[in-house]
Amino acid sequence: MRKIFVFLFLSVVLVSAAMADTIVYPIGQASTDSFVQGAGVGMTPRGWDFVVSQPIYVQQLGINAAFELPITMSLWDATTQTLLGQTTVNAQPYGWAFADLAGAIQLTPGDTYSVIGWADTTNYGQAWYIYNNTPPSEFNPTGIVTYLNGRYDNGIDANTFPLGTLSAPAQYGVADIGYTLVPEPGTLALIGTGLGLVGVLRRKLNF
Repeated sequence: MRKIFVFLFLSVVLVSAAMADTIVYPIGQASTDSFVQGAGVGMTPRGWDFVVSQPIYVQQLGINAAFELPITMSLWDATTQTLLGQTTVNAQPYGWAFADLAGAIQLTPGDTYSVIGWADTTNYGQAWYIYNNTPPSEFNPTGIVTYLNGRYDNGIDANTFPLGTLSAPAQYGVADIGYTLVPEPGTLALIGTGLGLVGVLRRKLNF
């Protein structure tokens, strides 16, 4: 019986831990083979706006770029133009690269957010970003994270919110987030009930 108790306890713990710790990427690190290099040289922020349907914790920011260079990644509240978090990603040519934020950032359902990559390529002489005006559907995610439109600007620093927008489905950047789910009250209640039942079973079996 002790083995049954241990199994049940570990099952509840592992399920709850998996729910909290699994990082999800809205674009799913899809291939950018169909994308081409942009033309803008200099300080060129590129990214996209999105809305979430349930609370999430953003843990990482990532980018898929035209060549190898450090890119400043930022998460913004698009409505208030407030910078929520920032990190630096060492981009690789046409490959996904992510970096952790200093701390998880919780996003609120219904609010609009922007994930933006920024680099100054004046000394590189070429654009860092890649784009596709009619990308595969993976680049316009829907569901927990829903793509709204592209976002861009030119000649501004990494701490300034870019004001230009591009209508869907255009993707310029290409940026992404890595997030974990915030357990819903019902899920937390189920976990609590499961732990409670394990405790009752333990007392009845006297171990």
